[in-house]
Amino acid sequence: MSNESGEATITSETTADESTAAPSVKQSAKETVASLKAAAGSAKDAASAAASHAKETGEAWREQASTLAGQAADSARAAATTAKDKTGTALHGLAKLISDTAETVDGKLGPQYGDYARQAAESVAGAAKSLDEKDVDQLVTDARDFVRKSPAVAIGAAALVGFVLMRLARGGSDSKES
Repeated sequence: MSNESGEATITSETTADESTAAPSVKQSAKETVASLKAAAGSAKDAASAAASHAKETGEAWREQASTLAGQAADSARAAATTAKDKTGTALHGLAKLISDTAETVDGKLGPQYGDYARQAAESVAGAAKSLDEKDVDQLVTDARDFVRKSPAVAIGAAALVGFVLMRLARGGSDSKES
């Protein structure tokens, strides 16, 4: 073989290799691009599925929270109603006790002081009746209105109630320790 023919052979072989290699590289690139597109599509589908799952989970949590909030509200309302009923009963008992004591006060301190006791009993009985006639929502509305109209009195009353409860709690814990 001569150089020319050798070169021609090499050249034609190189050209043949390049022509066969070029489609192979092109094909490989096309397959890689197709693979990347498929992977991107899969990633997009996975992201969409994850977003959908997150949305469904969020909605489920929201519904569960709403259900629990409703149950808590019902429990609070039931507890408030029970407390209101017990308070009304206690006020009626206190009014009766004060009224019964008024006769003793008449005899020991005089009729004027007995009348004060009767007026106090009537006031306590009126408060008990008012408490019995209203439901919890009306009482809450009345309390809000009172606080809006007289915030200083409401704060003072809250402080007084807190002080009394603290003293009662201390007295209860002191008697247990002794």
